[in-house]
Amino acid sequence: MASFGYPTGRLRVSCSHGDPVLLAFSGELDAGTVLVVVGAVAAALAGSPEPRSIVLDLAGLHFLGAAGVRVLSAVTDHAAAQNARLRVVTGGNAVVCRALWLTGADRVLDVYPDRAAALAAADSGEFLRLTARMWNS
Repeated sequence: MASFGYPTGRLRVSCSHGDPVLLAFSGELDAGTVLVVVGAVAAALAGSPEPRSIVLDLAGLHFLGAAGVRVLSAVTDHAAAQNARLRVVTGGNAVVCRALWLTGADRVLDVYPDRAAALAAADSGEFLRLTARMWNS
């Protein structure tokens, strides 16, 4: 698992390549650290074949600001424009759940309570894509 950090060390990301790509964040996600998320998602999109699925695990965050929520929405839209699906894991983290709920992002983003649920959704999505491809052949 590769690890990249923001110069101030306020936000760290660990990356596990595979299908789906797993990006686990810890620390503070705010206006000063959003570029770490943008860079990590961009690298994941560039380094994985289509169809692509990326899981963002936010369970390790101890702060999620409004700018952090906005960047989650932006990278989700960017991923969708590149035929990729982004899933967000809260891990039951009260800070993350509250920020997503207060902003309404929990109703817009593809949010899961834990990694297992997000990975299972990725597997079922791939199954449905393969089934549709075979059906239409």
